[in-house]
This record gives sequence, C-alpha cells and structure tokens, in this order.
Amino acid sequence: MATRTGAAPTKRDQTRQAELSIGQQNAIDALVLGATDAEAATAAGVGRQTVLSWRHNDALFQATLNTERAAIWSASTDQLRAMVPPALAILAAALAERPDTRLAMDILKLAGVGEGAHLGTVGIGPTTVAEIESNDAAAAERIALADLCRVDVSHLPRRPW
Repeated sequence: MATRTGAAPTKRDQTRQAELSIGQQNAIDALVLGATDAEAATAAGVGRQTVLSWRHNDALFQATLNTERAAIWSASTDQLRAMVPPALAILAAALAERPDTRLAMDILKLAGVGEGAHLGTVGIGPTTVAEIESNDAAAAERIALADLCRVDVSHLPRRPW
C-alpha cells in the first residue's frame, strides 16, 4: 500500500482544519482498502486511538472517508449492474422451465415492487462536513431534550449510520 509522505502536524490546531494532513490521507487510503484501525494508524504514522478519534470526531476526515467509500461502492455497483441482464435471462429461463412462486416474489422484492428492497441504496453515511456537523448538532439536540425529559439515551447510537 503506497503512503504519502510529509510532516504531520505535531499539535492539533483549535480551529477547523481546511484540509486533511498527510497522515489522515494515508489512514483514509488504508481504511477504504479494508485495513483495520490499527493498520490505518501504522500507515498514517500515528496511534490507533488517533485514527479512532479522527473517525469519530473529525468531520472532514469522516466526510472524506465516506466520499472515498462511496466512490468504491459506486464502482462495485456498476459491476453488479452489468451482471443484471444475464442474471435476469437465467432467472427468466428458470421460471419458464419450472414456475416457482417464491423465486418470482423474491425477484419482485429485489426490483423494489411493493415492500421490497431497492437495489443500489447505499448506507455509507454523509459525505460532506456540513451534513456530518448538522447530524451531530441534531443528535446533541436530541440528547439535550432527552436529558430534560430524564430519558436514558445512553444505549442510542451517536449517528444513524
């Protein structure tokens, strides 16, 4: 795995970073290729906790990671879509040879007919800093409201994705 070189900031600036550090870019490169947080930390030249902090607290890092994942997902989805016509031909032949109600219903569900799933729906998460910050603000508001109502929300996820 190729890594970028350059000096990483020694102390995090209190203002919002305008761009990712070389280390953060290296971590993202590793993560989108399936590396663990520890492996991404090695690629970035930082500790695992730093990568965890970036993944959970740095909106720019999160948005960039999600954008890279979306690009990879898009390429994979394109490959799957290219297989749809021959797969449908096989299914059509199988249904013509031996009618199968369950198979027919499964195909309809996959196609999004009725209550079925929709192919191509992606659950990666927000890809912009603004979306992540908006979601974080909304989550903070929900937590504050729950606090006011004295409802325990500690079991709820911080983000919906």
